[in-house]
Amino acid sequence: MSRLRVLAVVPHPDDESWCSGLLAAQVDAGMDVHLAVACNGDLGGMPDKTPSERGGVRHAEMTRAAEIIGCALHWMDIGDSRLMEEYTNYYADLEWRFRDLIREVDPQLLILTAPDDYHHHHRAVSEVALNASVNAGNPSLISPLPASTGVPITIYYQPLPPAPFVPDIYADISATFDRKLQALRCHESQHPFLAGHHGTDFIGLVGMTAGLHGAVCGVPYAEAYGLCRRFNRMSTIQALARFFPKGQR
Repeated sequence: MSRLRVLAVVPHPDDESWCSGLLAAQVDAGMDVHLAVACNGDLGGMPDKTPSERGGVRHAEMTRAAEIIGCALHWMDIGDSRLMEEYTNYYADLEWRFRDLIREVDPQLLILTAPDDYHHHHRAVSEVALNASVNAGNPSLISPLPASTGVPITIYYQPLPPAPFVPDIYADISATFDRKLQALRCHESQHPFLAGHHGTDFIGLVGMTAGLHGAVCGVPYAEAYGLCRRFNRMSTIQALARFFPKGQR
């Protein structure tokens, strides 16, 4: 039996923090887990550095975090300042980049940012990835990569609190919670920036949110997910449950 394949597509380095507990649990369960980061984070703080230098720092931090999670990293390297221009003026080319990513991984489960997230980059990346996955399996669309084998089941990880979000399902991440925080700490360039720019203790926010979700569903720590309710994205509970392993504490 082939391994289950999972692809999480996130906008920036450190956005994976809202789904990294589940990704680590899936890795531990023997799944083929991939994490794609769309933007290179070259506008993320560090005012003393050039955009290229910031992108290099963010790439190194993201590489270390992915190693801790245990997943394969796909670095799409779109500049923060370029994403919306490409989305607005070169949408077809941008969607092809995501479509070939889908074809390369051929996931059975796709994890995306919630479509009403607070950040315009987050909303754009989620939309493009979702649209790209619709026709990644269409052999009439020719690229160097073969068409994917199907439309993946799709779920959304929660947006940054306090955005309204009603979870459909929770993932018990009690066994991987420490790895989740360890991976988050790799993004060390961002913690002072987020504290100053957003007034946010990001590590504390992620940890407290996981504890809150755990309390809701009766486990120490959990992550919250929403179901994509578009045609061909829903699943039976039996098929979906395969992607939510219970780790050993």
